[in-house]
Amino acid sequence: MYGVLGATGHVGRAVASTLLAAGQSVTVVTRNPQKAQAWRQKGASAAVVDVLDTPALAAVFKTVTRAFLLNPPANVAGDTDTEERRSVQSILAALEGASLEKIVLQSTYGAQPGPHCGDLGVLHEFEERVRALGIPLCCVRAAYYMSNWVPLAKQAKETGVFSTLLPGDQKVPMVAPDDVGVLGAQLLMSSVEETGLYACEGPHTYSPRDVAAAFTQVFGRAIQATSVPKADWLAYYRQNGFSQRAARSYAHMTELFLEQPYDHSAPLHKGPTDLEALFSERIYGLMRFTFRAG
Repeated sequence: MYGVLGATGHVGRAVASTLLAAGQSVTVVTRNPQKAQAWRQKGASAAVVDVLDTPALAAVFKTVTRAFLLNPPANVAGDTDTEERRSVQSILAALEGASLEKIVLQSTYGAQPGPHCGDLGVLHEFEERVRALGIPLCCVRAAYYMSNWVPLAKQAKETGVFSTLLPGDQKVPMVAPDDVGVLGAQLLMSSVEETGLYACEGPHTYSPRDVAAAFTQVFGRAIQATSVPKADWLAYYRQNGFSQRAARSYAHMTELFLEQPYDHSAPLHKGPTDLEALFSERIYGLMRFTFRAG
């Protein structure tokens, strides 16, 4: 039995779907009863559990032999550093006493020690503390998610411009979340001896100008990317609903990401999905839904 956290998100969903397609028994963990039922209809078992409910999560871990772990993102209106470390602590506590033979953990490019650098610090701590449990572990460090651009589609379509904190011509590794999930599932099913760090990115690197070109292709109108100056990063995050603490943490994370976006320490897996394919799937689907809803 394989346990999957975050199966209602893009990465976790791909993990669970890949496992089911391979004929494996899967238990997904979700807080949402309706989404749990949807997974049951697909052939999975489902546990309706909040990751902050340590005893309930521990009970789930005792029923599975291998587990895919991810840390859910905190609400950016609050103190993300504190809240994300709180959920990490709950997951770690729930793992104590579980007899797992292997764990695959979702992490990120640039993971590094630091108390106030967003996911870079939180996920590095997560890696280190799970590794200390002594259970065979694979850590999948993912590049910048291509799906992070999808929420900007509405602004791009309506105004012809979208804002980004990345310099317009700076190319960075990006990856489709589904490709990360497929790799995670493959590692979860592989031998116990297959452990360590794994980097995952897409077939190409992209700059914001490349993203604008992809938007242009999708919408059939010229789209441009405008870069937010570093001096305005905090204000940009605050204008988008971030608390003061979260804004500072994310701004620091962005700075570190731009300084060192690549992960050279791990074997590289390249997923097949390019930016245009992801936009075609996600944004065309969003446009069809918007049309029907209107």
